[in-house]
Amino acid sequence: MAKLPGKTAYSGVRRPMTRESGFSSHPDSTGGEWKQERSKSLNLNAGESLEIIFTIPKHIEGTWIAFGGWYCADKGLVINIHSPYPKNTLSEPASPNWSKFGSMWQGNGAASTVTVTMTATKDISISLWNLACGLVEQPGCHTAGKFEVCTAPSYLINLHLLSPEAHFWTTKGETEVALLDSAESIDLNDAGAYIRLKTCNRCARFLPINVDDERVQLSFSNHCVARRPCVHTGFGKLRHTETQEILQLEYGYQLECRFCKKYCVNAAHNKNRTGAQMKEDGARRRHFELLVTELYQMSRQMAFKHKTGVELSDYVWKKFGCKCFNCKTDLPTVKSMALDHTRPLALLWPLDETATALCGSCNSSKSDRFPSDFYTAAQLIELGGLTGIPGNELANPTPNMEVINELIGRLDWLFGTFLMKPEMIRVRDGKITGELVVKALQKAFNAAPGGSPVNLIDEYESRRQSEA
Repeated sequence: MAKLPGKTAYSGVRRPMTRESGFSSHPDSTGGEWKQERSKSLNLNAGESLEIIFTIPKHIEGTWIAFGGWYCADKGLVINIHSPYPKNTLSEPASPNWSKFGSMWQGNGAASTVTVTMTATKDISISLWNLACGLVEQPGCHTAGKFEVCTAPSYLINLHLLSPEAHFWTTKGETEVALLDSAESIDLNDAGAYIRLKTCNRCARFLPINVDDERVQLSFSNHCVARRPCVHTGFGKLRHTETQEILQLEYGYQLECRFCKKYCVNAAHNKNRTGAQMKEDGARRRHFELLVTELYQMSRQMAFKHKTGVELSDYVWKKFGCKCFNCKTDLPTVKSMALDHTRPLALLWPLDETATALCGSCNSSKSDRFPSDFYTAAQLIELGGLTGIPGNELANPTPNMEVINELIGRLDWLFGTFLMKPEMIRVRDGKITGELVVKALQKAFNAAPGGSPVNLIDEYESRRQSEA
């Protein structure tokens, strides 16, 4: 059958549309503007400690409260957060890149104090920007001057992961900076490091980005990772608000900040996803697991048990100390643990002894994000030690070349046996399951160093045409 223009290759219908195309951006921002500001700073001698004291005022129980800020310092700064809420964001110092800290949760009504202590292990300069605390708006979507509250329970957890860019202040508390064991607050000087800010095309705020190492993400996720440099205007090419100077980025950043991405894009779109779409995504994941299992004639979990005599889940649970790696919540039983693909299944990495132990909440929040898009720099180092995965692989995972090379050597098996299984030739919503699997495989192949060694889609269509 010939391919129909604009249609799936071997069907005559599209899946029903579930949402309108396009979106409403803020009239004052395209998401492609940038500027820079001078931060506040101070110098610490080796052994000295700085305290940032956040005092959050009384409020109605259930009100969202928060604290946070951005900082820049060399390694050699030890930071501790003392907060009534146990989950906090804290990215490690990595000058000249900026880092951040903060959290957000629903308060119990009482005034509370959060103390952030920064201790210098050597003489060090610290730059600080936009330190704040207080009451904030409930999570929701800010678009074109309008605000829509989000009420979906699954989107109201782990807000610390989006702090401090998630903070839309309604009532600010007091923030004081002082030397530890000193009765007086200190004045910061105005000669701190410059911080570069980019606009969000939804909420129109200027929020921090890093340009020295764009993979150290702050308020925006990267746009082009596998195919860089990013040449897209607004994503990889930012225009200064006053001088019109173009800032060319390597990876580029999304137009919307991480907060708006979650509440204006993901929340809005996910609720419109049909049951068929949900099943389609789940089926593709299962088919990838099945593909790797049949390729090696045994699942990696079963192979691990045969090799060690231990269940993979028991091994990972104990290796991570029976705790969630991310939030350190106790996992009292193996069944309370969610095994996470440390390296994504979409890149053909099966669930094996490199898996990560997470609680259900953190596993849901991480979803299919790369480790570097979810964990802090310090966590990545710790995760590398626990899993044995090199740091560069955690920061920027590449496809499983062992599986790719095996598939290249067995294309006849892939197309003639695996993709001819009854479940692979089944048509659902006008789409052939095997065709979707091939397209997903091609994405993994495209991410291989040097590009895809073979065009699976062309090969698939050629073989289908010859059989017609």
